[in-house]
Amino acid sequence: MKKNLYLAIMIVALSLQAGCLYVVRYDGPYEGKVVDQESQEPIEGAVVLGTWHTIQPSMGGGVSYYSDARETVTDVNGNFTIRGQGLRIMSNLEPMGVLIFKSGYSYEQIGSWDTLKTGIYSKERIKWEGDKPIFPLKKLTLDERKDGPLPPYPPSESKRADKTNLFMQEIKKERREQGLEVTD
Repeated sequence: MKKNLYLAIMIVALSLQAGCLYVVRYDGPYEGKVVDQESQEPIEGAVVLGTWHTIQPSMGGGVSYYSDARETVTDVNGNFTIRGQGLRIMSNLEPMGVLIFKSGYSYEQIGSWDTLKTGIYSKERIKWEGDKPIFPLKKLTLDERKDGPLPPYPPSESKRADKTNLFMQEIKKERREQGLEVTD
């Protein structure tokens, strides 16, 4: 019994010293639904981009570094699933951040999936179906789209074609619809 307690204390101490945020955690899968804010109808074809960052300890606090990105599109029912990073042992990988965008709509950006239930999103924007968050996007007029900001670009490190191709194609579609220049 004393050996097990000693081993547990050593694992926690080593993980804290190494800068690990989580001793053991299973990351993902991440599931949600995207709907039209007014009609509550599902939005098919919205791009959902998940990004992961690691936190490295420093004298001034933690420093965030890009780790990975995965994307998908919503199905006919507005549902999406992004496979997580799996079992993480002694890891400094943060939960997924998410960026949701469909041309003609507002976008939704959440820095960390874990803040969905505890942050401002839980009461003001995001509704729930069991454990599945429902993300409402507002349909915008062309004038609203031209006056408002384009969605933020993914982290520059993730702009490899295999990581953010769908998201970048949706941004190009939005730019074309607004009459803006599109470069390939």
